[in-house]
Amino acid sequence: MQLIARKHIVSLILIMLLGFILSACRSAEPELDIDAQKTGFALTADAQATMTAAAQPTATETPVPTPTFTPLPPATNTPVVTPTETNGEVQPPSGGTDRAQVIAQVPADNTSFQPGEAFTVTWTLENQGTTTWTVNYYIEFAFGDSMGAEDKVFMWLPVPPNTSLPLTVNFTAPETPGSKVSNWKLFNANGEAFYDFSVTIVVNE
Repeated sequence: MQLIARKHIVSLILIMLLGFILSACRSAEPELDIDAQKTGFALTADAQATMTAAAQPTATETPVPTPTFTPLPPATNTPVVTPTETNGEVQPPSGGTDRAQVIAQVPADNTSFQPGEAFTVTWTLENQGTTTWTVNYYIEFAFGDSMGAEDKVFMWLPVPPNTSLPLTVNFTAPETPGSKVSNWKLFNANGEAFYDFSVTIVVNE
């Protein structure tokens, strides 16, 4: 019995020694400081953020150009150029020259008609100027015997230079016999006369 008790005591002592040794080993291990770790993590994050911000380019403001106002030149009154007459030729505002010539007439001068007889006269007018006659050009009775003709007859087609156009006028022979003359003028679009022509007939007795 004494031998068994001694064995138990020895075993107990060994167990206690082993526990003491283990306790000493555990206390030798370094303890982790949680607060220090947190502080280190925070400092590392701040340093990384500072480096990232420094690496990014700094945004610069692009200046907006200030609009400038350019004043318009003052308005000037352009003088109106009116047609002028040189050597019997009318020069319209375009700078060209209005000239004309009768190159054909039907019927010819001194053709005989009965008193009160209706007839027509066709003049073929040639544009010998440098302007184009527009549909605003016209012929108009000027003086003499109108013999019932209309006052104005307009160009029914534009007439460029060096071309011609026939114009027909309706007449009625007077009741009195004798030679009758009807005088006409050619006008441009500005109402300026630049050519004179006529027709002469004979009224029979």
